[in-house]
Amino acid sequence: MSDQVKPKEDAVFGADKTALSRRETLAVELAERIAGDPHTVTSSFWNTLKEEFTDDELVEMTFACGIFNWGNKFNITMQLDTDGTTYEKGMEYREVEPA
Repeated sequence: MSDQVKPKEDAVFGADKTALSRRETLAVELAERIAGDPHTVTSSFWNTLKEEFTDDELVEMTFACGIFNWGNKFNITMQLDTDGTTYEKGMEYREVEPA
């Protein structure tokens, strides 16, 4: 299974998305837009998504992206560390003063 997932994983985290289907590419773009600035999920982009996904699929993807982003923001705000089982302990968070 790992051999099948690796090219997709490389495509998601790299610049070359050719290993992804149109649906996968759009799903990744949705996740990136939600994580970066949800205001970039424009009506035009939403209409493109609706060409490929059902309403139920869009709700599920949007909820999943939202909950993962919430978790990331929670962990960063609380400056939580790992338990050391999968990832190394001693995470460092950068600090940025508001503009």
